[in-house]
Amino acid sequence: MSTADRDLYASSTARRRNVRAGWVDAVGGHDDAEATADPGWWARAMAIEEAARSSFALAPIGLIVGVVLVHGLAWRWPPLLALGLAVPCLASLRWTSGAPLRSGLALVVGFALLGVALAQWELQRTETTILSGDVTTRIEGTVVWRDQDERGRMRYRIRLADTQRPHLSRPPEEVRILVTSRHGFLPLGSTYRGLVRLMPPSGPAYPGGYDFAFSPYFEGLGAYGFSLGAPEPASDTLQSNLSLQLMRLHLGIAERIRSVLPGATGGVAAALVTGERSGIPDTVTEWLRKSGLAHLLAISGLHMALAAGFAMTLVRALLAAIPGLALRFPVKKWAAAAAIVVAAAYLAISGANVATQRAFIMLGVMLLAILFDRPALTLRNVAIAALIVIALGPHAVMTASFQMSFAATTALVGAYGGFARWRAARSSRSRGPLPLWRKLILFFVGIAASSLIASVATAPYAAYNFQRLAPFGLVANLLALPIFSLWVMPLALLSVLAMPFGLDAPFLHLLAIGLDAIFAIAHLTADHMPDAASGIVSPLALAVLTAALLVATLCASRLRWIAVPLAGIGLALALATGSPPELLIFEDGEEVALIAEDGTVSFRKERPNGFVADQWLRAYGGGTATADTGSPFDCEEAFCRAVSRSGLTIVWTDDYELTGRACDEADVAIVARAIRLDACRSGALLVTLRTLRRTGSLAISRSPATGRAEMQTAIGPVPAEWNAHRLAPWPEYWRKPEIADGEAGKSED
Repeated sequence: MSTADRDLYASSTARRRNVRAGWVDAVGGHDDAEATADPGWWARAMAIEEAARSSFALAPIGLIVGVVLVHGLAWRWPPLLALGLAVPCLASLRWTSGAPLRSGLALVVGFALLGVALAQWELQRTETTILSGDVTTRIEGTVVWRDQDERGRMRYRIRLADTQRPHLSRPPEEVRILVTSRHGFLPLGSTYRGLVRLMPPSGPAYPGGYDFAFSPYFEGLGAYGFSLGAPEPASDTLQSNLSLQLMRLHLGIAERIRSVLPGATGGVAAALVTGERSGIPDTVTEWLRKSGLAHLLAISGLHMALAAGFAMTLVRALLAAIPGLALRFPVKKWAAAAAIVVAAAYLAISGANVATQRAFIMLGVMLLAILFDRPALTLRNVAIAALIVIALGPHAVMTASFQMSFAATTALVGAYGGFARWRAARSSRSRGPLPLWRKLILFFVGIAASSLIASVATAPYAAYNFQRLAPFGLVANLLALPIFSLWVMPLALLSVLAMPFGLDAPFLHLLAIGLDAIFAIAHLTADHMPDAASGIVSPLALAVLTAALLVATLCASRLRWIAVPLAGIGLALALATGSPPELLIFEDGEEVALIAEDGTVSFRKERPNGFVADQWLRAYGGGTATADTGSPFDCEEAFCRAVSRSGLTIVWTDDYELTGRACDEADVAIVARAIRLDACRSGALLVTLRTLRRTGSLAISRSPATGRAEMQTAIGPVPAEWNAHRLAPWPEYWRKPEIADGEAGKSED
């Protein structure tokens, strides 16, 4: 037992007696002699965990389990039933306080049932209408958001008021439109009128992949699209409310930054302040992603902590410079209060998206701890922040930003706590203040250690959600984070504070120097040490690796060593990928690819859709693809034929008149048209746009049992709420009124 563990164990003598009694009862002890005997390492570990109050972390873990049961395993229990079952579980804690295993189990089960209830209530109150299919229509609605990309194109988020030609039977509440035509930019609160092409969010690119309809459903966004021509000029009448005023402030700051710093530098600077990333060139985004620095673009706990931390340090230093003030008043608390104000302003300016709200909650809990004389960096505060975030938006548990931000924070705070205990045990051997050179070394060692810990903690979630790993990200972060932390973010805060007085330009130009240095680091590391495709990581592997992370960080006793075998099992499961499918079909029917035994992906089209192809290559192909000249697809006009690695014959056509020929000649017939036929008389597997609408993307292989083609679907037979639009009637189309009247008259005759 380490010195820190012995101290913690010695401070919990009274609690240890109760734990011993519960332990003896759990293992079947019968007499008083056994109850008074030392039960060994297990009870000592339980006493240490009780003294450290480690069980509090089981509450958010239980909520997470409940949300996963609803969104991951499709539990649809009535919320009142789940709540009714949760109450007795949590009430039983009163009688299981002396038995840590039983009390821990009751705590997890009780909060898991609460998580089920919260997730179900969120589903019931979310009323987003997702468009059923592609359509061209005229829309009218209020502009609630806009941004501009690096090519000067405008994107508008519009709250729909009406649709015409055709009038949609299931119009979405809000849509996002890309406008490439030249036009006078529409201000927020104005009315958008114009002809647009709308389409629903796509589903997963392959079975088990990320469903791109999930987040838009909970964010209220029901369709994407592009304009067919410029929208009508805005009228003089503008709607206005607090939300629109904040959005106008947001846009004004972003446009001011880009006017001072054009190009990629201005786009990234605007992203750091406002969270708006549309102005960043794709090349810079690719550099940052490949080098493991992409997290710098998304406003997260790092950005919020740097902004608030710099504000707190600055305010505390200014107050301490006033003679006698620091000796009479709690200037540290005043500085913490100022940091909360800065963090709240940052939240408002950045648009208050879900990830930024989560970062603000986490930071706010820690700053409030300072105001109430409590330790700020504790796992208990991380658990409180997680409870609040999950209660406000349970679906966030299923997003990569939630998983990666809390994984990194938990790992860093847990490592900090372990280091603090180790340092406290060595405090008696302290030799006074450290020289400056040692402080600088420790600073860079701290950055390297923090980057390594955060990278290891978030790697399973990056591999699971994005099929990407940045094995050399530590190098890029070690070089870039000092510049980002000590130069870029402080100058970004100072530029915003100086902006109302027109004095922001000098700060922005200095900030640009730091960003250019980070770009150079990202470019260099992306070229020489790029990221790598990880392939598909199973949910079970992710669950085991998550358990390893939680045990390693949340346990205060030697129980944390259980994380080692858990991590080994999780890695073995992650590496144990089965044989890839033979054929992939995207839900649009156009993107089709064959996969060889070695993972080489061959596409039907010479220039496949880059978005879909990238996901297929990362999931199955290890980032490689055959050359166009080596494609196995033999095409003649609208008819393509190929043979899979097991001998399945694949036929693709977009001519519905060739459906019969495709069925006769293929084991898998793909007809990229919305025909009504849903089966081949020959017994071949028939895939059409109608079937793909219900099933989503497909992965097809030969069945070992029957020898016939069998498919895995991206969408289950009972679609989740965010995919219910796939079962709605479609298509809708516009007919001229006189034609419709004439047809009606004929039908009456």
